[in-house]
Amino acid sequence: MGLNGPVAVRLDEDMVSGCVDGDVLAAAQRLVASGSVGPIGEAGGGARAAVRVAADRTVEAWVGVIGGGLSSECDCDVEGGSARDELCAHAVAVTVQALRDGFSWSSSATAPSAAVDPEVADLVAVAEGLPHRRLALLVATSAATDPRLRARLLSRAGRLGPLTEDEAGELRRRLGAVAAEATTGRWDMHQVVCAGEVLIAELEVVAERPGSVTALDLVEHVAELWDGLAAHLFDDWEHFDGVAEEMGERVRRVHLMLCEQLQPDPDELADRLDRIVSVAEATSCLDAPQDYLAYRR
Repeated sequence: MGLNGPVAVRLDEDMVSGCVDGDVLAAAQRLVASGSVGPIGEAGGGARAAVRVAADRTVEAWVGVIGGGLSSECDCDVEGGSARDELCAHAVAVTVQALRDGFSWSSSATAPSAAVDPEVADLVAVAEGLPHRRLALLVATSAATDPRLRARLLSRAGRLGPLTEDEAGELRRRLGAVAAEATTGRWDMHQVVCAGEVLIAELEVVAERPGSVTALDLVEHVAELWDGLAAHLFDDWEHFDGVAEEMGERVRRVHLMLCEQLQPDPDELADRLDRIVSVAEATSCLDAPQDYLAYRR
C-alpha cells in the first residue's frame, strides 16, 4: 500500500492528511480520539499497534517507510476490509498515533509479511486453502489444550485485554508459592527446574496479552523469583551447566517484548533493572545490558 509520491522519513500529520482519502482520514481520527489505538511498538523499522474496531474485535496494523513511500499491512486486508493498494483507516490511525508519540521512522522498513519464516509462509498458504469453519475448528481445538495459544487467540480477537491488578496479584501469590515449595523440605535440583518451567510458562501466556505496566511489574517480580532459584543451579554447574542461562533468557525475552510494546522511560527502566540486578544472589536473568541498549539513553 503506497502513497502517490515519495514520503520523507520525517513525517508529519499534514503530510499524511494530504495523501489519503478524506473519509479514511476522518475514520482514522475517530479511532485515535476514542483511544482505540493500542500502544505503539516498533517492528522492522515501522510502527505497529492493535486497533480496537468493535467491543469484541481488534485488528493489528503496521506502517513503515519502504522505497520512499508509506506502506502498511493490516489484518483487515485478510478480512476483505480494504484494497491492498490503499492505506486503510486502521493504518492511518496507527500512523497518526505514532507521530503524536514521537515515533522514530526508519528510512528502509521491512514489512512483517516480508520477515515471515519461509516454513511459516508455506503453512499460511496451506491454511488459506482450508474452509473457514474447518480452520477455525482446528485452531480452537489446539487452543483448548494450549494456554499460550488460547491467550493469543482471545487477545487477537479482542476478547482478552491487558493483565488486571487482581489477576497479577493472584499470579504473584501462586508463583511465589511454586518458587518457595521448590526448595522446601527435601528437595533436589530437578524440582528447581520444574518450578522454573512453571514460572516461565505463565509469563509466556501473559506475554500474549496486550502489554501493560501491570504485566511488566509481574514479569520483573517473577524474574526475581527465578533469580533466587537459578542461584542453586549455578552452584551445581557440573550437572546443570547452561540451564539457568537458557531459562533466564526466556524470562528476559518476555521482558524485552513488553519493553518494546510499552517503550518505558529509559531512566525508569534503568532504575528497574539496576534494582533487580543488585538484589540477585547470583547473576540476574535481566543482567544483559547489550539487550537493553535500544531502551537506554
